[in-house]
Order: sequence, then structure tokens, then C-alpha cells
Amino acid sequence: MSDSDFTIPISQSQNSSAEHSTEYGYKALKTGDVLNQRFEIIRELGSGGFATTYLALDRQSGVKCAVKQLQPKFNSPSVWASAKERLATEAMVLQWLGKHPQIPEFIGHFEENQQFYLVLEFIEGEEFEQEVYRHMLNETQAVDFLVDILGILKSVHQQGIIHRDIKPSNLIRRQEDGRMILIDFGAVKEIGTMAFDVSKQTVQTQIIGTPGYMPPEQNNGKPIYSSDIYALGKTVVFGMTAKSPTEWEMAEPDGTICWNQKIAISEAFLKIVNRMTAESPSQRYQNAREVLHDLEPLQMIGKTIGGKYQMVKYLGGNQNVNSYVATSLAQNSDDPSGTLRDRYYLEILKVQNSQVSLSAITQKIMTGLNHLSTIDKEQRTPAIIEYFVDESQIFIVQEYIEGKNLAQTVEDQFILSEAEVVDILINTASALKPFHRQQIIHGNIQPSSLIRRNDNGKVTLVDFSLVNQAVNLTPNSKAGYIPPEQIADRATCASDIYALGMTAIYVLTGTSPQKLEKNPRTGEVLWHRKARISPNFAKILDKMICLDQNQRYQSLNRVTKDLKKIKHKSRFKGLYKYLLIAPILIFGLLIGMAQWAQRVAILEFYKGDLKLEAKQYQEAINYYENGLRKLANTRGQVRNFEQVWLKKAKAERQLNDYPRALQTCSTALKHYQSPQLWNCKALTLYSLKKYSAAIAAYDQSIKIAPDNIWLWNNRGEAYTGIMEYDRAIADFKKAISLDPNRSFVPWNNLGKVYYRQKKYQLAIEAYNEALAIKPDYLPALIGLGNTQKATRLYDQAVNSYDQALTINPDYYEAWYGKGSVAEYLLQYDNAREYYQKAVDLNPGWEAANSSLARIESKLGI
Repeated sequence: MSDSDFTIPISQSQNSSAEHSTEYGYKALKTGDVLNQRFEIIRELGSGGFATTYLALDRQSGVKCAVKQLQPKFNSPSVWASAKERLATEAMVLQWLGKHPQIPEFIGHFEENQQFYLVLEFIEGEEFEQEVYRHMLNETQAVDFLVDILGILKSVHQQGIIHRDIKPSNLIRRQEDGRMILIDFGAVKEIGTMAFDVSKQTVQTQIIGTPGYMPPEQNNGKPIYSSDIYALGKTVVFGMTAKSPTEWEMAEPDGTICWNQKIAISEAFLKIVNRMTAESPSQRYQNAREVLHDLEPLQMIGKTIGGKYQMVKYLGGNQNVNSYVATSLAQNSDDPSGTLRDRYYLEILKVQNSQVSLSAITQKIMTGLNHLSTIDKEQRTPAIIEYFVDESQIFIVQEYIEGKNLAQTVEDQFILSEAEVVDILINTASALKPFHRQQIIHGNIQPSSLIRRNDNGKVTLVDFSLVNQAVNLTPNSKAGYIPPEQIADRATCASDIYALGMTAIYVLTGTSPQKLEKNPRTGEVLWHRKARISPNFAKILDKMICLDQNQRYQSLNRVTKDLKKIKHKSRFKGLYKYLLIAPILIFGLLIGMAQWAQRVAILEFYKGDLKLEAKQYQEAINYYENGLRKLANTRGQVRNFEQVWLKKAKAERQLNDYPRALQTCSTALKHYQSPQLWNCKALTLYSLKKYSAAIAAYDQSIKIAPDNIWLWNNRGEAYTGIMEYDRAIADFKKAISLDPNRSFVPWNNLGKVYYRQKKYQLAIEAYNEALAIKPDYLPALIGLGNTQKATRLYDQAVNSYDQALTINPDYYEAWYGKGSVAEYLLQYDNAREYYQKAVDLNPGWEAANSSLARIESKLGI
């Protein structure tokens, strides 16, 4: 890939006299040419925008080397003199850099026949780009790759050098030892791009870097150390997906690049890569050392501990304590084949600069954990299996709990209902009470430390603070779960109650405490507007999270008592009326009220339908809510007015208010189970990118209506979201078989899956099937065009895009497709015209804006 065409001044010339017109041009070399009476050319290795590289034989040492012949566009003696001076300076830099074992050794530089040459060590190996096309990296390999390259960058940056062009083709896997080698430092490229601008009387050079791998500040000619971090982050994304940044832009027509949804990647690693590739330098890692620090826990994945346990998943951690899921290497007696392994929690504690011996710290931790086990009669904490001590680390192996912690539950379901949260609080209080009776404070209650077991639904307590205290690790007060007295190291049992209350608010709202607004006068969190709960429950939570410890609940018994009151009140609400008033009178009254309420509600629903048709979504929601409030939420009422619930959820989705839409669907499902309502919930979960939860909802809907084509189709789309392509294909084919005459959508989705799998011929066939059923189906025409473009059938691709534009001249995706074809064919003027049309039709489309900017830079506009 060639360098950018942008130019920026690198120095100002004070001499305004006319420059000589002598052309310092590039002279190609051929096999057998001898340079500097020493280097014999064997063959050309490659050519870029600034230099051609040759394989040569060093007659002096008898070894092969790489000769880089700069390709300057010199047009004056001023530039030649400036370039010559710069080359001498950069040669000294390269000589020092070449001392690093993963940077090619610098052999020398010279000038011959008005040409500049650099001679470097020849690296026998394969470019990382080609390696990825053969085999993409999994997460473990990606972590190792980053650690390898960051070690080089750390050394380079310490010497004040910025590479400026990190990309897959500038990394070579050395055949000799498998290490990555970093080549082509950007500073040398400037020499090959220098030119004299007669009109401005300045010496200029191109911006160095590769589109897609350059962060914004480098694109503006102001690279910093973190610019290399950005480029490396983009490179590792390529390593895991085999797609460059520009390919991702073209592959995602809506401008949202969700590369991580196409591969298996942990949240911890995704967080690191996202921070590496942050657009804003202030949000990005500042140096290689910071990235290496965050990658360190992930390097344990795949490692074996104590010869018995293999680390398989990183759960998270802070400072010196990290948690993992590990599997036993011992064979399971119930599994002679060895395919199943027992799982465990494995916690690693690093002890640094402690005045207490490692054995004393270990003894303190194990004594504390064993004491917890003695108190825990109901098995509400994980059992201790064993521990190991290795140098400055302690490894604690605990029972693995089959279930999800509350943080994972919220991730899957978004938010929980009041009834669910009340049950969780009562359940957790029951688990905590035995410890509080012994004055043992958990000290680290938060969503990730409360796990609901799959077998009985009971809450299990993990991550007691006694482990952190043993290694002098202070709690993270910024997370928002720690009350003031605990920050001041005066924790009491009431501190756990505060943390439990904040945890409840998190699972009710989906918002972490540090993101909630605070009362500027009192410091209390303002959370009520984000949760829909009863006033009595809100009062309980307010008392649990009161900053004034004296005004807070002092015991779990009192919390439990108040929670049970509202639970029982809710359960038996309205029952007393039937005991006090004659049944006949009540029956007649209810009938009359229900009929009147139903008439009023139907009028509200009619108004809501009119607003929905006019796309006035919030007004429609208000009318639907007014009507529903007048009806009792019973199975019969929800069944009779099912369409109202569905329309209300649709309006909420149109406003991107997915949490409310999910609550609408879920509330209706509590009273009436229908395939449409399950589909409603699944569609909303899909919009929230909670694909696994969406699949579970589709499973329920298909059980009720197994012959519904759209339920199978929609579940196939959810499987596509988690890249379970075989299941997605099976669902799309099932949908097609159920109703062949209406199956243009499943055929189109089948084409998308085949396209992602690079099975282009199958994709073309699927898109054509969709168009045979519905010739004017625009998504299929665009998909067909994109597939034809991927197989270099450019004329056919343009024809598909043109067909789409015949149907709808304002279909911006078709204009974008035509622009991408023109760009591939180097027809930049046409590409600019088409991209501009796409931008005009959809000004906020980031992919089109980025492509237009790229083309205009190539045209020098």
C-alpha cells in the first residue's frame, strides 16, 4: 500500500532565487548490478511509494542483505543537499535501532550516481499480512503478538523515535526463531518524498503513514508516541479478522464498525484493543508500558498452574489480585474420553514490597477463608480446594459455581424487575447474616461478587475483602459501591448494606453508581428517575444507601423485614376488598368499571395508532400508556390487546429506547405467552446486541409457533450475530422451506452469511433466489453487488448497483457501492462523484464521509 499524497512543509527556504531545473530522478537497478563496489543485486524484493528494495549479496561478508534504493522526486540542488544531510542523521538512528534483536541490523548507507541507498540486514521470513491470510490469530495468539511488538516499541519510544507506519506488511515473522521483526521506519521515508515547491519556496515532504492505520493527529502531520499504539491496535484487529481498517469501513454500510462481533473475544481484551484504537489521544494508551501492564493478566490464559490446572478464561481483577476460570488437567471419572474437565475459580495474588513474609500472608488468607467455611453452614461461599505458593504469588483454587453473577445477568437481560431485585436482596441478606453475626464484613459487595446458582437460584458470595486486605490492596472507592466510612478504613456491617443497596440500584437501572448524578449539596446519588419501582421499595433503597451511617439500616434483619413487607403487600394486594365487601356487589361494580375503562382505553389506542402512523412516536407511546393504565394487566386483557403492547414496543424501538421496549415486551409476557410477544422481546434484545438472550427468546416463540417463517428467519439473524453460521444457515433454510413464496428475506440473509464466510458463489446464488421472488428487493441487490465486487466482477457489480438506483435513485448504499468499485479501478474522479452523492443523501454516514475524504486526498483536493 502506498503512502499518502498529503504534503506539509518541513523547512522554509530563505533563498528566493530560481532553482535549477535539474531532475534528480530514479534509476532502476537490474540483476548483476554492483553498488559501491560491494553489493551485487540479486533480484527486486518489492517497491513502495518511496523506495524499491532489492535482495543483494554483500561480497565483503558473503551474506545476503537488503538494499533500499530511495525514490526521490528531487527537483533542485536545495532538496538534494537537505536530503543528504537528513540521510546521514537517520543513518545514525538506524544504526542504533539495529542493535535491537527485533529490528534489522543497519549495515551502511551511501550515495552513488545521484541516488541514495540504505543497506540493512535481510530478514528471512514471512510478512505478517500473508501469515494472517493463511491463519488468523485467536485471542491468545493476539495477546502474544502484542506483547512481542510492544516490547520493541517500548525500546524505540524510549529513544525518542516514532515509527509512524506500523501495519501488517511492515512486520515479518523471522523464520529462524519465530520472532516478529519491525521494519520500515517512517523517518527514512521522508527523504524519498522530499520536493521543492517553487511557488511557496519551501522544501516539502509527504505525511508518512498508511490510511486506516493512521490516527487523526498523524493524519494532520503531528504524530506522537501513542500514534504507534493506535496503528498497532488496528494491526491486531487485522490479525484477528483478516480485514484492514479500510475494508471494515466498506464492509459496514451503516458506518458502525463492529469487528469484535465477528470473532470470539473476551471483554477484557476488547477493552484493551478499544483503548489502543481510541480516536482521541487523551482516551488512548500513552505508551507501550501501559498496554503491557494491562495485557499481563491475559498472558496467563493457556498456562498451567501447579501441574494440575490450566487457565482458560480471565474474569477480571485489580492491581495485585486477578481471577480466572481454570480446568483440571486430571481426567474426570465420568468422562473416560477426557473431553470434559472439572472447572474451578483460580485467584492469583501478587505480593510486592511487603514487610511480612509470603508464608505469613498465605497463612492469614487461608485462616480467614477456612473461618468463612466454618461459619458458612448453608454453603453460600465457594469451597476452598487448595492453594499454591510460587515466589511472590499465591494461587487459591476454589469451587466453580455454575451460574451468573449479577453483572453478567444485567449484561444479558439489561435490567431486572422490582420483584426480582427484592428476591435477590432477601436472598443475599440471608447469605450475609451468619457472617455479620460473627462481625465479619464482606467489604467488597458489588454485582460481580454475587452469583446466582443455576441449580437452586440462591446467591453465593465471592471476593471477600479479607483477601485484598492481606495484600494491602485498598478498595476501589471510585466504583461507587464503597461508603464513606469504609473509605476512611472504618467499615462496619452497615457498610455491606450500603454496597448491597447500590448493587440493587445498578441491576434496576443498568447504570453503574459512578455514572449516576449526585446531589451537589448532599452528595447522595440521584437514581429515582432511572427506575420504575414502588415508593415503598424506593424508601428502603434510599435508607440502605444513606451516606450518613447513623441514618442507614444497621442490621440485615431490619432490611429483610421491610423487604418482606412490600413483597407480601404486593402479593396480597387487593385481597382484603373481597373479604370486606359482598362478592356480588364487587362483581357487578368490576364489570361496569371494566366496560367503561375498556371503552376509554380503546379510544386512547385509536389516537396512538394515528400518531404511530404519522411517525410521532413519543405521542403514540403516551396514548398507548394512558390506555393500558385503564386496563388490568391480566392474561385476557393482554391477549385481547396484544397488538397495543406490540405497537408500543415498536414505537419505543423507533426512538432507540430499547430498555423501555424490553420492559414493555417482558411485562406483557408475564401475563400472556404468545409467539409475537416473544418475538418482540427477542427483536429488542437483538437491537441491544444481546444475541444469546435473543436466541433464547426466539426458542420460546418457536416452541409456540413452529411454522412461523419469520421466527426462524429472525433466530438465524441472531445466530449470525454470534457467528454460529451453521445454525444460522439451518434456520434460514428452515424459513425458506416453510413459505417459499415469501422467502426473499431468508434468502437474502443466507447470502449475507455466505458472503461473510467468503463463499461468494453460494452468496450470489442466494441473492439471485431472493431477487427471483422479489426483483425490487434493494438489500439483495446491494448484497449481490458487494459479492460481485469481492470476486472482481466489477461490471456486474455496477449493474447491480444501477438496478437498485433505477428502483430508488436516492438509495445511498448503491451510490457508495458504485464509488467503491470506481476506487478499486483507480477511477478517482468517478469515485469522488459517487461517494459525494452518498454523503449528500446520508450526511451522517461515517463510512461514506471517510471514503470521500480518502479519495479527495488522493486527488489532492
